[in-house]
Amino acid sequence: MVTALIIYQRRFLAMHRTYSDGLVKAHEEDRAWIAREVHDDALQRIVLLLHELDDWTRRGAMTENDRSRAAGLRAELEDLAQVLRAMAQRLHPSFANQGVEPALRRLAQELSRTVGLDVELSARWELPPAMTEEQALAIYRIAQEALTNCARHSGARRARVVLDAPKGVVELRVEDMGAGFEVEPAQRSGGLGLISMSERARAAGGSLNIVSRPGGGTLVELRLPVGQSSQ
Repeated sequence: MVTALIIYQRRFLAMHRTYSDGLVKAHEEDRAWIAREVHDDALQRIVLLLHELDDWTRRGAMTENDRSRAAGLRAELEDLAQVLRAMAQRLHPSFANQGVEPALRRLAQELSRTVGLDVELSARWELPPAMTEEQALAIYRIAQEALTNCARHSGARRARVVLDAPKGVVELRVEDMGAGFEVEPAQRSGGLGLISMSERARAAGGSLNIVSRPGGGTLVELRLPVGQSSQ
């Protein structure tokens, strides 16, 4: 009876891991699809609208008020294009072209511009360690979730991100001195952000630790052996 129960528990855990890995992969595929649609469809339509607007402005007999309105429309379209490019980049960062550290620096700049969160990023390595795209994406998404939670819930205006790679293990630390929270009750309540970070860490072959208390800020720590996957 005990042996059968142990076998059942192992099978259940294996099924749960397979489901979680598939869910993380499906989420990334959805993000990538949306990013491609934004880039290949929405942004291209805005480019065409800008060309049409410029052509109409050049050829049309327009009053000074019409020209002012057309210039305002052009500025709005250009701003919308910039927002959509940032959205596409955030949904599907191109690690093959830029690497995890530059991607995090762009994320820090975006958060500073959009929500006023000042992010200090430091990388304690001379050269970035070799890692798979899956591992780089896990690091990026966990940092992204931790910083987003900081901006939304902590009340802090500053956060610190540290990347390190001692002895073949990439370490990510995201910390703030904001409001903090009780970790165990939040985990038991099934907060999607905490679940997402933990599942991403495990799927990439790493481990996640969250330290926080009310009034004492929050620390999110990821340890990820590089060059390995969860398979």
